[in-house]
Amino acid sequence: MAAAVGARLRVLAHVDRMGPQYAAYWGLMAQGSLPRVGDSQLLVEVSPSNAVFPLTDAAMKRTAVHSAGTLVERDFGLMELHAATPDTVLEAADAVLAALDMRWADRMAPTVVSTQLLPNIAPDHSQLFNKIRRGAWTLPGDTLFVLEVSPAAWVYLVANEVEKGVDIELVRAAGTGLYGRLIVAGTESAAQMAESIALGVIDSVQVSAVVAGAPAGGQ
Repeated sequence: MAAAVGARLRVLAHVDRMGPQYAAYWGLMAQGSLPRVGDSQLLVEVSPSNAVFPLTDAAMKRTAVHSAGTLVERDFGLMELHAATPDTVLEAADAVLAALDMRWADRMAPTVVSTQLLPNIAPDHSQLFNKIRRGAWTLPGDTLFVLEVSPAAWVYLVANEVEKGVDIELVRAAGTGLYGRLIVAGTESAAQMAESIALGVIDSVQVSAVVAGAPAGGQ
């Protein structure tokens, strides 16, 4: 595991239970094993990007997790792991941390880069968002909540928690690169609630990231 020691742990996020939209979204993106509704998930973002390979190897040799895929780009690598039970996924997290010689507290906390609420979007604006959607359609008159967060992969935890907390459509969750971006659409009150939930999740992780030991489910 020497190849993983010395890597920078940007994101270590535990999604306790994948919601229907969120699981379907990962199913669309998957290059490997398809996750299912209710699965538990681990997201790991590291630099340098190639560190995802020994980390995936360590996790899969220790416990029976599956992966929707790994993404290696210029600066950062992203690894997705999932299993039917949280205990299995948290055991995989322990394997990742052991390979890095790190603790949960060594991950980077998420920070908000920007937020926007776009009420009553025009028909042409709706079509522009539909060009970049990976999930639900946006419709004229929808209110959109748009979030940018760093490090990028934290956006996936936020997306799942937003879906659990409010009746809203998941349009896009892009968790690679420098910033992660979440776009959800619905009524104005639902979009406002989505913003409140998203900021609450980020605040919660900022607090828990400085505490040693595995966090409670959903972080």
